[in-house]
Amino acid sequence: MRRLALIALPLLLAACGDASDGTADKAGQVADTGPSEENPLADATIELQGTGIVIPAQAGFEELAVPFGSARAPTEATLGNVLGSAVDESATPNDCGLTYTAYDGVSLNFRDGQFVGYWAEAPYVPETTRAAMLADENISLVEDSTVGEEFVMGAAEVPDIGGLFDGEGDDAGVQALWAGENCIAR
Repeated sequence: MRRLALIALPLLLAACGDASDGTADKAGQVADTGPSEENPLADATIELQGTGIVIPAQAGFEELAVPFGSARAPTEATLGNVLGSAVDESATPNDCGLTYTAYDGVSLNFRDGQFVGYWAEAPYVPETTRAAMLADENISLVEDSTVGEEFVMGAAEVPDIGGLFDGEGDDAGVQALWAGENCIAR
């Protein structure tokens, strides 16, 4: 619990502080908050879920959940510790009314300052084949999709995660996964 408190304080400071890319150390120097040797969550993994993103318990830290509906600043601060520095972001809503913060492999979508969806690509998608994915009874193809080889994951009682295969053959890989609100032209 003490370690979680040590992580929570910088997260709260990052969420409440200015929009700089780091946090100040004891000498007032700004340090990058992305994965590094000093960051104990540098090698952490994330779990993509139909209701948001979870950083599972690892490296001595407790699980951190970032559900849809979370405020933007704490969402970026929490996930930035695992995903690294943002590579792009928008404050102006797109045609779908969404703004975003993009990291290498994951884009977080926001509506009115609330986390409402994500889009993930490598390295955050399964490294498996289309045949192996479709062997799971909770994964099915979307008939007549206009966006490509689309599939959905999840049982009827659980929110779905959508996805795309990078081809039609059995050995095709997973190109992308998404959940929540996304701006996908159909």
